[in-house]
Amino acid sequence: MMKNLLIFACLFFCGLFSGCSSSPKSGLEIRKTGDGHKLYIDGRETYIKGVGGAYRLDIASESGANAFRTWGGNVEEVKKNLALASENRMYVMQGIGMTKDSARYYDDTYKDKMRAEVRLLAETFKNDTSLLAWGIGNEIELGNANVAAAWQFVEELAQLIKSIDKRHLVSTVISYNPKALDSIAMYAPTLDYVGINVYGPMDKVREVVDQSAYKGAFMITEWGPTGWWETATTEWKAPIEQTSEEKRQVYEERYTQYISQNPRCLGSFVFLWGQKEERTPTWFSMFVEDKVDKFPLRGEKTPMVEAMQRVWTGREPTETAPVIEGMTINDKHAIDNIRIEAGVPFVANVAVTDKEDDRLTYVWEILKEATVLGFGGSYEPRPERYGEVVTSDVNSYGTTIHIPGEYRLYGYVLDNTGFVSTVNVPFQVIK
Repeated sequence: MMKNLLIFACLFFCGLFSGCSSSPKSGLEIRKTGDGHKLYIDGRETYIKGVGGAYRLDIASESGANAFRTWGGNVEEVKKNLALASENRMYVMQGIGMTKDSARYYDDTYKDKMRAEVRLLAETFKNDTSLLAWGIGNEIELGNANVAAAWQFVEELAQLIKSIDKRHLVSTVISYNPKALDSIAMYAPTLDYVGINVYGPMDKVREVVDQSAYKGAFMITEWGPTGWWETATTEWKAPIEQTSEEKRQVYEERYTQYISQNPRCLGSFVFLWGQKEERTPTWFSMFVEDKVDKFPLRGEKTPMVEAMQRVWTGREPTETAPVIEGMTINDKHAIDNIRIEAGVPFVANVAVTDKEDDRLTYVWEILKEATVLGFGGSYEPRPERYGEVVTSDVNSYGTTIHIPGEYRLYGYVLDNTGFVSTVNVPFQVIK
């Protein structure tokens, strides 16, 4: 009896004093707080400062990021992602690829394949401490899959994961689509949060989410510059891309004014922490190309990396990128619908300054306007180059094009400290 009393007394006093308390809550949870939500990882409040992609995670971590997002992968690929996360002290929002074709959600063969894949992933990684969440599908509503059967299957997979994996969060990712939010509220209540991919209308997200039937937490899972579908175009429908300085300003504004200020938002994943071809090689790329034939760039950082370092850390970077004010061809800007006669020389000029007065190097390249176009971010080939890439130490460039067609001149300005700023101008060559 005396032994039992001593055990009881010990347990009682351990409950009173924090020094004897049990270990912090293990796992991930989202707590409702007033008019918003907060994420806790092993009992610690955590705001996600994430990047899209697994490129140069050392730079991401050094810049203040704590997570990265992927769009899919098998067991071996997920293992590699989690190893990278552990190495760089980051978390992973691991995507699970899903079709955008609604017909497949009535196809038992496809659904059985997905059930098996999801079960294997959940069983394999249910205890991994670098895993933040599973993302079931990415913008499946962009095709024709915004139907009840698709969202009901997302719900089934979410329940399957949760029956196996008690630690991690489960989500899905949609485009900026109020109807999809309403569908998720109706058909997929098991999801812990919704990821929203949004570009230009970032200032409308709070209103759209608050007015939808969905009342849970969300993350901005893909965001960045104004998209090619949202910007002004030339008379021949070539989209006009922002300069890297305009993008830097947009990234900082959208993060500080809209993402971090929304109480229901658990964080974000900026796009793209890497490089991809989508209408141009630079549109969404936070790093420039590397290992392109006869192209002297080596994956340098753009001003958008500078922007995220500033907002993630709250400190001014010691080194900043060159500031491009604009580029002209024959003193005309992109919005002026530049047309040049075939065989007639023309001259381009880029206006640029550098805060640290670093030595600047200029790289000039002409590509044909992209014609092989993807859908929903799918693969696009790099457009064909016209002529040779030119490297110089002056901010002007002149050449002649003899073949009529639609082109785009790219200007890259390197400060030789690891940063490069970008600008491009579409133009036509006419007979």
